[in-house]
Amino acid sequence: MNTKEQAIQQAYDRTLWQIEHSNLNEAKDLSKSLDNLKSILLGEVPVPANFREIVIGFKHNYLTTFLTVAISHNYQLWSSQDPIIQSLIKPANQDSGVYWLVNAYIFYKLTNSETDDADDCLDFLQKQGFTKKQIVECVIESKSYNTYFRDIYHNDGKSERKLTSFAKFLLKLLKENKNILGISFGENYLDLVENGAFHGYNSTGFRDATLQFLYEYYPQGLEGKYEKYICDSQIYDNKTILKFNLSNALFILEKNTQKHEEVVLNAMFKGKALFEEKFSIYAKLCESFPSKYQVKVLELIDEYMNERAKSTFHVDRVWGMMYENDAIYEQTRYRLSTAMAKFLLKYDAENAQVKIHTYVSTSDFLYPEFIRFLSNEFKENSLEYLAIALYKSVKYVRKDYFSTVLFCIGNYNFQSIEDKIWDFAENHANKANRILAAQALSKLGDAVFERAKGLLSAKTVDSRVTGALVLSYLNTDVAIDALKKVVDTEKNDDTRDIILETLSEQLYGRKLTFSQLQELIQTAEKRGKLNKFNEKWIDESTLPKLVWEENGTELNQSQVRFLFYRMARSKGLNSDIEARQVINALDKSKCGEFAKKLIQAFFESGSNTNFKHYLSTGGQMGGNEILPILNTIFKKNMEDKRYKMAEYSVEAIAMVGTDKALRIVEVISRKFASKRPSVSERAIQALDAAALELNITADELADRIVPDFGFDGLFKPFKVGEDEYRVFVNSDFNLCFFDEDNKMRKAVPKETPSDLKKEFKEIEKEIRDIVKTQSSRLENCLTDSRHWKAKQWQVIFLQNPIMFVYAMKLLWGVFDENDTLKEVFYCSDGASLYNEKDEEITLNNTDTIRILHPIYLISEQLVTWKDKTYEISFKGIFPQLERKTFHILEEEKEKNYTRVLANVDIPKGADFVSSTIEKYGWIKSNGDGGRLELTKKFKRNDIKASVHIEGLYAWYQGGTATATVKDIYFMKENWQDKIVLKNIPPIFYSEVIADIDKLIQAT
Repeated sequence: MNTKEQAIQQAYDRTLWQIEHSNLNEAKDLSKSLDNLKSILLGEVPVPANFREIVIGFKHNYLTTFLTVAISHNYQLWSSQDPIIQSLIKPANQDSGVYWLVNAYIFYKLTNSETDDADDCLDFLQKQGFTKKQIVECVIESKSYNTYFRDIYHNDGKSERKLTSFAKFLLKLLKENKNILGISFGENYLDLVENGAFHGYNSTGFRDATLQFLYEYYPQGLEGKYEKYICDSQIYDNKTILKFNLSNALFILEKNTQKHEEVVLNAMFKGKALFEEKFSIYAKLCESFPSKYQVKVLELIDEYMNERAKSTFHVDRVWGMMYENDAIYEQTRYRLSTAMAKFLLKYDAENAQVKIHTYVSTSDFLYPEFIRFLSNEFKENSLEYLAIALYKSVKYVRKDYFSTVLFCIGNYNFQSIEDKIWDFAENHANKANRILAAQALSKLGDAVFERAKGLLSAKTVDSRVTGALVLSYLNTDVAIDALKKVVDTEKNDDTRDIILETLSEQLYGRKLTFSQLQELIQTAEKRGKLNKFNEKWIDESTLPKLVWEENGTELNQSQVRFLFYRMARSKGLNSDIEARQVINALDKSKCGEFAKKLIQAFFESGSNTNFKHYLSTGGQMGGNEILPILNTIFKKNMEDKRYKMAEYSVEAIAMVGTDKALRIVEVISRKFASKRPSVSERAIQALDAAALELNITADELADRIVPDFGFDGLFKPFKVGEDEYRVFVNSDFNLCFFDEDNKMRKAVPKETPSDLKKEFKEIEKEIRDIVKTQSSRLENCLTDSRHWKAKQWQVIFLQNPIMFVYAMKLLWGVFDENDTLKEVFYCSDGASLYNEKDEEITLNNTDTIRILHPIYLISEQLVTWKDKTYEISFKGIFPQLERKTFHILEEEKEKNYTRVLANVDIPKGADFVSSTIEKYGWIKSNGDGGRLELTKKFKRNDIKASVHIEGLYAWYQGGTATATVKDIYFMKENWQDKIVLKNIPPIFYSEVIADIDKLIQAT
């Protein structure tokens, strides 16, 4: 918990920032007034006798907001004895400058404080002149669930609901409010409560809490008024309508069905309840009165299954997918169809399966949840339903519908409906669903081989595609042989591409010989693929010449057309396997102009995505020479917010395949991880694809693409005349030179040949570019807990001239096989490794090396190493020992969330959070109600953190909105897959909390 001084300082910093960014003419005077207020709150100057009048007279709300945040939001720090509280917390009319401060202070004090503290506050308030009625009005005005109930969380993960101190106070007042012979003594507090529940903004949630509160603790206050709580008036388009409240209706039915049956039914009709609401109510009533309501529920089910699940019933729906609302059945929320099926099985078991079968057969749309229900309920007997479900129109079902159906089918031996799936795949499925169906069919193994093989010679393309897909997923020797026999004769490219993908290793696992390549092109010519040049944005006659590497001859017309034909078949990050064979056989030194022509054509197409293969092929052919152009295209697409095109540009850069190209992609993967995750993800995929070809990890690839410029270890020897020199990279990342006498000089000898001078200048330029990105990459290695095997680390950091400088500018940790820190060391300029005692250490083969994070050091070690770095004038490239660390609290280890910073305000407000959090590697996305959701990923373990910051929304809030930290959650990549804190990597936990703490501490 903050101290009072810290709370005041935070509120001050936040308000000062707002004033300085307000563009008000009187900003300077406001800042002075703010300073004076701060001094008064801190007790540095006496509280003026007329302090309250001064506050009421403020012209700008910045100052009263400062007081509200400093005092009301930190109510527990301000006792009733404080002169400030004595002066400010008095009755105020709504136009007063202290009105919201007073109300907020009373609300927090009476709903969050323990009973004794609240009792003292009540006594104080009455001494200050508040009537009991005014106190009640102050609290109820907030219209918050917390008005009545406090949720108490325990260390064992359980929670309980308790009454707030205010609720206990209100109950006492309600019970004192006797009514004899129609004469009321004192205030009618029940009227005050109802007024809050039914009038004004944000009353719906408060109304629900009020109903629960009164029902549990003062039921006499609800007599004759239940209908009001479950069918209330709401204003839409300036018209007052009655709106049925299903949750409240079910709440009172659960408490006493017999007593509330009639009132709920009346409210349901008056409030024009929706169909699914009616079902929920009648199904609930049926639990208590089955003979009375069973028929009514069955009638509703018949109505839905026979009429409402038809597209003709929804003639006004203009979008392409039908929608099914939720219903509440047996206190659980289900899709309406699932709830109805469950009811049928319980109350009409004899006819249930017939009705469900009819519904599945005749409805125009089914929900994925209903499909899963059928599978779980009927197991293998669900296959009959699932086969019918395959034939619903894609026009009406949800995106994941067919994948759900086929997944459920695949759980069982489905030979009984095999013909249905073949028919679906050949005649009814689109491309994506045909793949899913083929995957399902392949699970039957050899039993489907003959039929799939036969389809390869079918007349229709869809049938041949289906056969090829099934054989490709079978991937047996006989399936592959069958595909080999048709690969050269199949005229449909979609079918042939499926075959090629399956046979890629057998056909193109090795580079084709020149004669094999010519035969490949001639076969395509026989299939009629090279008869015309169909490129809209390229004049065939102006194409620069391409040359075969093997014999130096130019490509003829058919050979060039083959390249265009196949490169248009490219998909995603992978170039077409046949086009790649051609490109690999070209003389790359003579491809530059052709590559530029492709890029130019892409520009002239208006960067049309249909021609994105021009980009990727240009990248493959152009080498480093094409990189500046591709990088410019990428930046332009990002500026124009054409993010999909930016992703294609990243692919094209990756296609260049050189270390320099991959370094650009690696930078993009990190730079846009928060700002534009989709672009970053595409860059990561490109790196993964490149790493896969080299059989290494993406991290190892990032190490490998740092160039050594032809150095022999840390030095590059060269001669000037008869004199020998060595060039090296110094600690400032500049080139320096040693002569034969081992004397260092910062400039190259004057007599050095011009071509060598030019080479050194190019090296210096590239080093500057590399250094711009390596520091941030290595800091990511720190926060991602990246580790290197000992030998691997020595090669990367002690034998590369650039990485060696980083080795000297970082502190390192040695970890044993159990992932326990053994040793900390620094690297000297002589490549020796020393501990804190300046004793040289050696690395064992079983050791792993990490960039040191202070979370692993106890306080004595931290002090020792801070002293050591000062002693050796150590200059790091980013903060290491200075990083603020946070350890998981013992009482929270079994939870999946932490409240270590809960209820702490971020002084600079919500807009500051929104504009800053991405710099710390967090991703922003829009949540329910426009709330801004913040997540941070830890890629090494596929986990992520999510912080709930109250008051944070997707839109700009003018710099005035309060932002309050709540809980910080941890989960796997799937949001539903929680992970307890004891299993969170210590560095990730610490860095997550440190990021939020930085927001709190920012001034």
